[in-house]
Amino acid sequence: MTYAISDIHGCYEEYIKLLEKINFSENDTLYILGDICDRGEKPMEIYNDIMARDNVISLFGNHEHLQGACLYQSPPPHKK
Repeated sequence: MTYAISDIHGCYEEYIKLLEKINFSENDTLYILGDICDRGEKPMEIYNDIMARDNVISLFGNHEHLQGACLYQSPPPHKK
């Protein structure tokens, strides 16, 4: 079976409960359509779970783009 979800927003427990509810298995495919991070307390747990599964494909959403921009943006020049 193929599934698609979005807007997990760092809510790891709810993400795992959803996988359990649909009986997600290695024979299924899950597409996560962005917004894995922000708001919830455990986005890294979700990213770790995604990376551990060969059958989960994630796409960047606007929250991931904002996160990347914050991480890789050069600091403004220091003014005297």
